[in-house]
Amino acid sequence: MKSMTLNRSFYKNPKTGVIFLLVIVIFCEILGWAVSPKTRLDIYVSYQTFFSYAKNILIGILVPEFCTLYILSFLIDIYHRFWGIRKINFNTLSILWYELKFLPLFFVAFFLFFPVTLHVRFLLREFPHYSFNRYLDLYILHGFTIETYLLYLPFIIILGYVLLNVSLVRDFLEVTNNQTHSQKQAIALRRHSSPAATVIKETVVTPAPLKSFAEAVPAPESESFTTFSINTPITVSSPASTDKYIKFIDGKATTGEAFLRIDDCYFFETVEEKYFVEHPKGRFQISKPLAVLELELDPIHFFRIHRSCIINMNHLNSYTYWEKGKYLVYVKGTNQARELVMPRTRLDAFKKSLSENRSLPSKQL
Repeated sequence: MKSMTLNRSFYKNPKTGVIFLLVIVIFCEILGWAVSPKTRLDIYVSYQTFFSYAKNILIGILVPEFCTLYILSFLIDIYHRFWGIRKINFNTLSILWYELKFLPLFFVAFFLFFPVTLHVRFLLREFPHYSFNRYLDLYILHGFTIETYLLYLPFIIILGYVLLNVSLVRDFLEVTNNQTHSQKQAIALRRHSSPAATVIKETVVTPAPLKSFAEAVPAPESESFTTFSINTPITVSSPASTDKYIKFIDGKATTGEAFLRIDDCYFFETVEEKYFVEHPKGRFQISKPLAVLELELDPIHFFRIHRSCIINMNHLNSYTYWEKGKYLVYVKGTNQARELVMPRTRLDAFKKSLSENRSLPSKQL
């Protein structure tokens, strides 16, 4: 797998991030005691009891930062969409460049989430005795300062990159699981469609009462038996006649023209009002519009995932949910698997076509 599509499903429901947030807050607290124990001790003494000190950490720090977590997750997701970051290549430079792209976001994220976090902290800490003077002095004037920004910045960078990489690992595991599932389905399909034992059942004939040993030997015509023919090719005819569907198509490339076998074609697509076919021999331009091809191709093997693309279901690798009601369909390509987008409105028809295609055993030619 040379590259991976970023589904970003983690940012839509970052429940796992709460655990990492808790770890980061505890780490920062331990670091604060290690770097400046006297300052921390003065703060602890000001709360008089351990319970009050722990309550401040929980209500005054941890709970308000939940808002920071969810807002930052939302910003990372929007940042992906704004810059069109959909895929990542599996090499050191690509991953490093992907990580560095988000550094500007983390530098400005403070100004987007801090007003929300600040007011949540005020409402929780000061409940039920709210004071406008304390709100103005301790929260507004003391909160929006360069010192507060620099204090928050390391926390935001750490939390941001934790969320970014957790999502990256989660997407990788999802893609790996999908590929493993698709491979298992392909293996099961090959086993299902491989030559199997053909069972031939004969009518059981009850012999008449025997009078002698010679009569006990049944004649070949009336023998009752069940035979198993191993590795006998099974010829399965298609549900409908395929004579009306085209078997070959003309394609043009820079190297010349080619006469392409339809069953070998991976998919057909429209690009800037031109029609192309992806084939093991390469990418060829064709003259037939997809609307015409859709009528000439066998629907058992070909499906139109959207107005600009028809795929060969025999070369389908996998499909997965992406975003905004869209699905990513992975089909074989000339060099590597191609990623195609399918709208949700085509999902039911796609599943039906896939089921019909996978339930049809391979033909023994």
